[in-house]
Amino acid sequence: MKLTQQQLEAHLWGAANILRGKTAGQDYKNYILSLMFYKRLCDQWENEADDAIAELEKQQGKKFTEKQKAVFRARGEHRFKIPEGSRWGDVKAASTNLGEVLTKAMRAVSNANEELRGVFTVDWNQPAPDASGKKLIPNEVVHALIQHFDEHDLSNDSVAPDILGRAYEYLIKQFADDAGAKAGEFFTPPEVVDTLVRILEPRPGDTIYDPTGGSGGMIVHSADYLRERGHHATSAQYFAQEMNWGNAAIGKINSVLHGLEATIEAGTSTITDPAFKEPDGKVRKFSLVLANFPFSDEFWWLKPEQHTDDKKKKDKLKKEVFGKEGYKDPYGRFGRGTAFHAPPAGYGDYAFILHIVASLADDGRAGVVCPQGVLFRGQPEVEEETGEFDDDGNPKMKRRKADDEHLIRQALLESCLIDAVISLPLNVFYGATVPACLVILRKKRPKVRHEQVLLVYAARDFRELSAQNELRPQDVMRILVHYQSYGDATKVPKLVKEHSARIRKQIDLRESDEVGRLQVEYQPHADNLAKFDAGLNAAKTAGASPAAKLLKQREKIAAKIAERDEKIAEARRRAEDDRRDVEQVGTELEAIYGDPDELLKHARVVGVDEIEENEFNLNIPRYVDTFEPEPRMQVKDALKELSEAEKALKNTEHNLEKLLRAIGYVD
Repeated sequence: MKLTQQQLEAHLWGAANILRGKTAGQDYKNYILSLMFYKRLCDQWENEADDAIAELEKQQGKKFTEKQKAVFRARGEHRFKIPEGSRWGDVKAASTNLGEVLTKAMRAVSNANEELRGVFTVDWNQPAPDASGKKLIPNEVVHALIQHFDEHDLSNDSVAPDILGRAYEYLIKQFADDAGAKAGEFFTPPEVVDTLVRILEPRPGDTIYDPTGGSGGMIVHSADYLRERGHHATSAQYFAQEMNWGNAAIGKINSVLHGLEATIEAGTSTITDPAFKEPDGKVRKFSLVLANFPFSDEFWWLKPEQHTDDKKKKDKLKKEVFGKEGYKDPYGRFGRGTAFHAPPAGYGDYAFILHIVASLADDGRAGVVCPQGVLFRGQPEVEEETGEFDDDGNPKMKRRKADDEHLIRQALLESCLIDAVISLPLNVFYGATVPACLVILRKKRPKVRHEQVLLVYAARDFRELSAQNELRPQDVMRILVHYQSYGDATKVPKLVKEHSARIRKQIDLRESDEVGRLQVEYQPHADNLAKFDAGLNAAKTAGASPAAKLLKQREKIAAKIAERDEKIAEARRRAEDDRRDVEQVGTELEAIYGDPDELLKHARVVGVDEIEENEFNLNIPRYVDTFEPEPRMQVKDALKELSEAEKALKNTEHNLEKLLRAIGYVD
């Protein structure tokens, strides 16, 4: 029987619960994700072998002996090689030193498959840090995990590939929620990724690149978009670089589970050591780039192995890599000989942006998540007083050079590379409390908007959650309609119709998934309640009175079922609210584009000449009316508040007078 997505998700998250707290920090995600993938590889290998043997038996009209089957298993065609002695059954059969056995098996699989190099980065045999001779993960915990994963077959016979891929993404999301602020290192909220992908519209033949790949969400969502449009995911090529080995491993697994032959390089910085280069040494060019780089990285110019807490070492390294003209980039992305100034040492945002610009083909396009500081940081060239005076008593002036970030932004705008800027709500990213935005870059733009920039203020609309904010499907629709219409009101009705239909299906699917997860999560309680009720009914039939203790236990279980039903009802209410909001948002968008004054509060197409008049400052409130008026109050409500305030003032004065009289200050 095939597992449902919700059953698989519950099973995988159950493994995480076994290991949580038994490794250093959030590293346990890497252990669980790699173990799940190893089990999948082994189960699929066995499944492929069984299918091949069954086909041969059918062709030859006879059954093979176990010895013959073993020979065919070793010789059979497999998507991935699983060396003898490194299969799931071999690990399961071990009773001692399980961590060592499992680590060796995983590494053997990785070494046998070029595509899987770097996927298994964890060491299950790692010693505990207290030098006690014990293991970081005890033998019994590894055994419990192996027994847990052994409960279900993860081959195609039991789990469809698309379900396995979706469950893996769900697991990454759960780990991100669990990790909190640290999740920003490997996870971008799927709503943000979906927005970028739908703005850039991946096409067959695209070369898609993520310079800070994380867990691979950008390339996986691009592939999903291609499938949605009726294309094969492999009609595009996928590339990524990720400095963190563990995160890169998660990304590689993600791409394999989604059927992508992605090239993911790990262990080096995209800025100091770009992995994809042309024969002339410059960075390779791609048709589509998606990125969520580390915000405002102070040490973007350091190689991973140079990161140190020693300030003197950092200062020495800084002198080596920065000359009078700034960072000496050997890859021709910025600095001397290019159109762009080198970024400042203390902020790495434009280092990543300029790397992306250099990585774009002549008709390339890019979507980048940035801190809003890139829109306005850096001062233009100005004249300022020195504090001294000449012989005539006039203040002496000096010319202060423009800041690097100002000059880079100016060059990007004058090159007409910036197509749009979209501000996002606060707190939608894990660990990033600074305001963020999406910057859309295009090398080849329609003539009518070649010297224009679309500015969208999308910070008002979101769902407030306990830990962070979330873009709802209807909020994504707002952004997409603004971008895809690009100020043209005639396009809006058709866009609203298309996105509304798609988003309603998306809401229905999310509702079904959430309800299904709750039903699976609470199924053990439902089964227990059914057993209790069967036992109680049998006792009543026999004329016996149920014990008070049993009735109390039943009440506890029934309370869990009531809790499940309330959560399901809440999920359905939320989905219904979203469906209703989609209709309202569609109506609002059509009304907004029918009223130019109202549109100015949401989006505006601005000429580069106007931006130049504003000293190349792209801060959205300079161009879009983001002012939020105070809600109008009824006169009767205002009078009531005034009356209550007067009463409160009189009471305060009376109490103060009593206190002063009590201490003798008033007769």
